[in-house]
Amino acid sequence: MAVVSTPRRRLVRSALGIAAVAGIAATTVLSGTAQAAGTTYLTNIRTGQHATYDRVVLDFSGGVPGYGVTGTSELTQCASGKPITFPKSAEYVELDIASAAHDENGNPTYTGPRYVRTNMPSLTGYAVTCDFEGKLKVGVGYKSNVTEVVTSVLTNPSRIVIDVKR
Repeated sequence: MAVVSTPRRRLVRSALGIAAVAGIAATTVLSGTAQAAGTTYLTNIRTGQHATYDRVVLDFSGGVPGYGVTGTSELTQCASGKPITFPKSAEYVELDIASAAHDENGNPTYTGPRYVRTNMPSLTGYAVTCDFEGKLKVGVGYKSNVTEVVTSVLTNPSRIVIDVKR
């Protein structure tokens, strides 16, 4: 589990320990589980609104891949370097995932949208920011009312969950 508190002070927790970082400086924490035997692929991204948080769920074939979490003030598309923004976003988190959204033959395993704006109380949107040369990154934007962003792993089926708490 990784926790990113916002925006005055960032607190990131993982199985490796606790690190506090002041300000908006990028912070990376390795989280998640070790990559499952064989290759896993992103198959779906979905969102949900709950009483005290908004949720983004990343579904994977096979096991849950390892991942890192970075808190940042901006997102960029990895191939072009172009900025990715969501209206009303105060901050972003980006997950660097040991997976892909396409198979070894280049066929997409995730066929959904690469950029989605939401109209939720805290979540402003998500984007696949990179699926290129062995890198898969997914960014999540959120509003200034957010107190904490928590990532966790769920199995059966395999997924990474991002809870944007208000």
